[in-house]
Amino acid sequence: MTRLLQQRFGALPAWASQKIAAAELATLEQWSLRILGAATLDSVLVDLL
Repeated sequence: MTRLLQQRFGALPAWASQKIAAAELATLEQWSLRILGAATLDSVLVDLL
C-alpha cells in the first residue's frame, strides 16, 4: 500500500504512514481500490463511515 501511494502521490507525510501502519486489512483493501481514481492522498485515506 505504501509503495503504491508513494508512486502515485510522492513522499508520504508521517501522518499517512502512521495511519497505514495502524489500519486493519479491510481498511487497506478499501483504500487500495481508491488509489487509481483519487486526486489527492487525503481522498484515498479518508476514514470509512
